[in-house]
Amino acid sequence: MTGNARFAGYRLIEFSPATRATLAEIAERLIPRRQEILDGWVSRQFATWLPPGLDRGKLGEVFSVVLDDILRGLHAGELEACIDNLERAGSDLAGRQFPFSALVISVHFLEESYLPFLLESAAPDPRAWLVGMDEFMHVALAAIASAYFEAYRGELLEQAEVGRIVQEGLLGRVPRRAADLEIAHVYMSAKEQAQLGGDFLDSFNIGAGGIVFLIGDLSGHGLEAAADSVMLRSLFRGFMREQPDLAGAMARLNRVVRSDLDPGNFATALALVYNLGGGLAMVNAGHPYPILCDEACRRVATHDAALAIAEESTYQVKDMTLGPGGVFVAYTDGLAEARGKRDMFGDERILETITRMRDASARAMAEQLIDDAQRHAGGRFSDDVAVLVLKRGL
Repeated sequence: MTGNARFAGYRLIEFSPATRATLAEIAERLIPRRQEILDGWVSRQFATWLPPGLDRGKLGEVFSVVLDDILRGLHAGELEACIDNLERAGSDLAGRQFPFSALVISVHFLEESYLPFLLESAAPDPRAWLVGMDEFMHVALAAIASAYFEAYRGELLEQAEVGRIVQEGLLGRVPRRAADLEIAHVYMSAKEQAQLGGDFLDSFNIGAGGIVFLIGDLSGHGLEAAADSVMLRSLFRGFMREQPDLAGAMARLNRVVRSDLDPGNFATALALVYNLGGGLAMVNAGHPYPILCDEACRRVATHDAALAIAEESTYQVKDMTLGPGGVFVAYTDGLAEARGKRDMFGDERILETITRMRDASARAMAEQLIDDAQRHAGGRFSDDVAVLVLKRGL
């Protein structure tokens, strides 16, 4: 079992000198607490779920190598070498048949283990520390996951539940509430057995109270599409946190995706920044038109080129206002393309459902969209479906 690591994100995200300096400061804070972090990481994992074939001692050896690679790389400012080492760790974990669901959970346990030491006394710039470490950990997880998928491809394809496990791990953490928004999201995998797909969702905060949402769809299915979705989400986070410019971040992402995806593959993406008080800025890279409800519900018919279609695509920002009680709905094309006996569910039926449900909760609206489309398609989808609903409070 060999892994030819293909993750190129760290080469294109270009960690700035300021980020490198911040991460080196973080490492200086954490290195003296290395053993306590390791013990906490192992204990959290051991108490929740011990992956098959690993006792506590073996688990400690595996986690020790990963933690040491991270701390050394951060301290020396050698982030590229650190990511290379993490790719090798991903291949090694696949060789040990370390379950992917445990891998995703384990990274979260690592964050829980170092965070108290990171914040136990005043930091020079707490927000810079938190943002820098969050950005790095997303790239690190993407590198580990990409190498893991490549090394463990054959074995994973034989597992009937792998689609459900991996897709749940790859979907970003989208909160139920943020600022004055009620938020709902739904993901449905294609057909009766869960399959790995390229649909993705994400949400994260940036400076001055802005909340970023990202929804998109990578062409293709399977392990490669799932791994590429991790890369795409991680890079977009990094670009936005480095410089919170929607159009610029999407253009940079396009260049990355163009260089990294296999020929003929592409992605659509819709990115939003919501600011408390109703300001909504949007960039649409070839994605289905979203729907905005204010006085009436209507499609926001604006978009630029999908990702990886052309190397130097440019993107325009659409500014909108989400008034009190207003609703914004974005979805992937699997929803509109849910095929019944005579036709597809289609954008008009989506608009009708949202108009009918606009006074309901965000969760009820998202679930009704899925129910209506699934009923039209005879009970199952032929493509993955993701739905994101934002509803501003009155």
